This record gives sequence, structure tokens and C-alpha cells, in this order.
Amino acid sequence: MHRVAVSPEAVTAARQAFPSGLEQPEGRFRFSVDALLLAAFAANGKKVTERFVDLGTGCGVVGLAYLLLTRNNSAGFGIDRDAGLIDAAANNAAKLGLSERFAPRVGELADGPFLKGLRREAAPVDLVMANPPWRLLGSGRPPETEARRGALFGDAATFPLFASAASSLLEPGGRFACVIGPERLPDMLSALSAARFGITVLRFVHTTAKAPATFALIEARRGSRAAMTVSAPLFLYGPDRVASPESLEFCPLLG
Repeated sequence: MHRVAVSPEAVTAARQAFPSGLEQPEGRFRFSVDALLLAAFAANGKKVTERFVDLGTGCGVVGLAYLLLTRNNSAGFGIDRDAGLIDAAANNAAKLGLSERFAPRVGELADGPFLKGLRREAAPVDLVMANPPWRLLGSGRPPETEARRGALFGDAATFPLFASAASSLLEPGGRFACVIGPERLPDMLSALSAARFGITVLRFVHTTAKAPATFALIEARRGSRAAMTVSAPLFLYGPDRVASPESLEFCPLLG
């Protein structure tokens, strides 16, 4: 795994440009706005230091965005089965001056010994984030490359796999934050319940006030029995198709 050398000036420039300039290997899935929304959702109002794990980290965008948005001493790990993406995530962390606080690892969510070792290394884990493949296989036109198909499309076992991995990593009461398509909400709620999570926050994201929901943001806590809060919907754009003040307050990185 190679590393990029960066100067303090380059780090400042990379942080100001984020998420532009992130290394994303050709042929792999390229992150979109949902990754930034997830990071902002997890970071919203959190001033305390947390230890986190980003499942399916890709180029590291969610974990790195979380660190830039919280501006505290949080640190965490990103795991992905694609070694090329993990290499890119390590380079992106270096460019942003975050190598000491974000550690990418190659691993599989179904690998119990790997997760057990990661929990020992990362403990105590307060937060797990995930942008899982939420499009069902057989629905829609699949991407051309296998890597992109795997990042976008899953099956009935995908959500239970992510929920189980999150549960195995988190401390009791720890948070799991994820983003999915709203049409898959019943499936994710079922998977989280089976993994002994209590849903604490649900928020729908719309492109405009007149458009149906595009994403569902979910926060769940391991072992929680607290009542669920359904937050006010988030509208990304105003009538002029410019990012709304509300969305920029929620996630400054959208600007």
C-alpha cells in the first residue's frame, strides 16, 4: 500500500476542497450525495469524542467527512473488502492530514474472527456508520463492472449482514447510522430489530418540497427501547434548484 506525502499547505487546501479531489479508483463505485448526508446525520450535534467504524468504507468518504464535520478528537476505522478502495482511503486520509485518526482495513462483514479482532482494536466503539447496497438484485439496470454492482446491489441477506456486523462491534447503547432508499425501509427496520437494535431517529430526505423521498436516514441504538423520533423532512434544493439553506446548515459539505 503506497502513501502520499503532503505538506501542511496541501492538507489545508484538501480540506477546503473536500469532497472534491478524493482519490476514487477507476471502475469502482463513486460516492454520491448520500455519503455526505450520512456523515452529517451521524455528526449532527455531536461534540463528544467517539470511536467509530465505517462499514463498506469505499474511498473513505463517510468516515473522513464525519471527522471533518465534528472537529473533535474522534477516531475510527473504515473496512471494505476491496483492497484497491482501502488503498485509496488511506491516501485520502493522508491528503487530509487524518492518517492518525482514520485507519482503513481490508475485511469482510461476514468474517467473524476479523470483526472480533477489529472490535478489540477499535474498542470502545460508540458509532457504526453504513451506506449499504440497498438496491435489490434484479431491479433496475446494473452497472457495467462487478465492483460497482457489489456496491449498489444486494439481496435479502444484505441488511441483516450489516446490522449483525454493527451489533457485534458496538458497545451497549452504541449508535448505528445508515442511509438507504425509502422503499427498503421495512426491510432495514426488520433487520435492525432482529439484531436487537431500537430505532431512535428516522429522517427522510427529498430533492425538493414537492418530490417524494429519495433517501431515509436511520439512527438505531444497540439494545435501546427508547421511542423513535421522526424528524422533519430535509429538502435539498429550493425551487431554483440551488442547495437550500436548510440542507447547507445540515451538511456544509454540500456546498
